[in-house]
Amino acid sequence: MILTSILTWAVVTLSSAFMRQSPDYEAPLENQMLMGALVQTTGETHRYWVKVTAEDYTGWVTEMSLQTLSDAEKDAYLEAPKWICTAEYARVREKPSERSVPLCDFTMGNIVRKADGCKDGWVELILPDGRKGWVLSHQVMDFRAWATSRSGLNTSDEVGRSFCAREVTSLACSFVGTPYMWGGNSIKHFDCSGLVKFCYFMNGIILPRNGREQIFTGESVKDGEWKPGDLLFFGTKKPLKVTHVALYLGDGKIVHSSQKVRINTLTEYGREVVGATRVLGNVDCGKGIKSIVKSPYYFPQYGD
Repeated sequence: MILTSILTWAVVTLSSAFMRQSPDYEAPLENQMLMGALVQTTGETHRYWVKVTAEDYTGWVTEMSLQTLSDAEKDAYLEAPKWICTAEYARVREKPSERSVPLCDFTMGNIVRKADGCKDGWVELILPDGRKGWVLSHQVMDFRAWATSRSGLNTSDEVGRSFCAREVTSLACSFVGTPYMWGGNSIKHFDCSGLVKFCYFMNGIILPRNGREQIFTGESVKDGEWKPGDLLFFGTKKPLKVTHVALYLGDGKIVHSSQKVRINTLTEYGREVVGATRVLGNVDCGKGIKSIVKSPYYFPQYGD
């Protein structure tokens, strides 16, 4: 039986929480949500499953994946100083020592509140479930400073755009060999659109989750005019159906998640490009792409 709850907000407590199509472990995986992400609960529950919406994407997650919040707690959470994990993989420990008991894994893109402690190269944090722990200071950055530093790199300025494109494509290439998994959107596994979304997220930009949505964002780019960082889409043209998306590297090469994250030439891949879009220079312009600093899921939005 599906029940209705009065809960309205929650924050993800696991390094990557699985969002499924229905409240069942055998249900298809729709997405992964990262620790610290704010979600809205829809009010529907089934046993230990909760239906949530995260950035306009809806599915079911287990209750142990979430820490529920009241409206006031949600506002306080958005205001609170936070860390973002910039290391590929880390462990949160009970005390500031490599020998201390691990509390949980902590992966790139995870977000946690700051605590007051700082000792011998370690900083203290507050996990979404309220537990305090420690992580090495070089594995995190101040979340607001990190997000703000990236907000100016996606403008129409060619130098900023080129720099951001290099950051996005270099990050994607660093994941070469990572296994493919349908619905994967974390460093542990990627599907094709998850890789694209994650690499832009780690550069302060929020894209839609799926390739069939991503193709309608940003600026459409003609064949032969692609630049590094552009999204190339594959499938059929008439009718338009997107079945795959890749990041363009330049010189006829792409990086994409297909069986695993890999680099190919377009000739090697051998499939027709059915569309291309440019993200950089088209952020916060009403084209379906937002900067993290403008997202109400990550920072307070006070209006003009």
